[in-house]
Amino acid sequence: MPWHIAGAEPPPKSVVFVAWNVRNYILEPATSPQGKTLTPAKPADSIAAVVQTLVDLRPDIVGLCEMGARKDLNDLQRRLKKAGLDLPHRTWVDGPDRERHLALLSRFPLASTQHVGKADFKLGGVSRSVQRGILDCTVNTGEKFPLRVLGVHLKSRRIVPDFDQAEFRRMESIVLREHLDAILTKTPAEPVLVFGDFNDTKNSPVIRGIAGRNGNPRALTVLPLADAASDQWTYHWDQSDEYSRVDYVMVGPSLLPYVNHGASRVHRAQAWQIASDHRPLVVTLDLPAASPKP
Repeated sequence: MPWHIAGAEPPPKSVVFVAWNVRNYILEPATSPQGKTLTPAKPADSIAAVVQTLVDLRPDIVGLCEMGARKDLNDLQRRLKKAGLDLPHRTWVDGPDRERHLALLSRFPLASTQHVGKADFKLGGVSRSVQRGILDCTVNTGEKFPLRVLGVHLKSRRIVPDFDQAEFRRMESIVLREHLDAILTKTPAEPVLVFGDFNDTKNSPVIRGIAGRNGNPRALTVLPLADAASDQWTYHWDQSDEYSRVDYVMVGPSLLPYVNHGASRVHRAQAWQIASDHRPLVVTLDLPAASPKP
């Protein structure tokens, strides 16, 4: 029995982190004041596929994009526990987007949360906000290694009439980078992991800006994750039948030495599209064991 399944004893150091956009984990359809369906409820077979995928992956920490309401996160947590994967600790971000949220489930307790629920910026002279906020929490993985986890879900690439969607996403990325700079300036040795659906390609100003310049002591490393067939795509856009890499995990300089690259990947499964239009990212960290108690 895997050690983090209910009833098993934990080993000293390996921690499995999964990042995943679970595609509108919403139990009841979101509707407009006029009664129009904005986001349909997630189908039962899709919910079951999300649960089974996570049980198969056996993560210690899960960073989630596109969670619905708090009761939907409760539902996922309950279903996982019933299936044998107990992730009792959780946190949640209330951002301006009332339908889709960032959340985190963890086997480990959370030492603190520093979420940014509302972060504003100017775009074309108009005040805008980072739509899903910034998830920011510290997970107490052991006495010697509190892990700082940040999560984002940036603006989609769908065209909207009010502003340039690419420029909106770039401004959101600048807000995130400023938040990272504040953390790593104050505590340069803090082990930082950033996950999310960035809705952009690796060579875009968004990803390059968040990662930072090579050689900068506050620069992040974009983990080069791939599946068993060496494919790196994480998202399938059905409308244009396009496969692309828009989901990433990045790590700060203090965390990079602990990444087990051989045990980190994009998850490949036969029926992945039933669960979501995104594939999960799996990162294994071989962290230092907690110091023995006297």
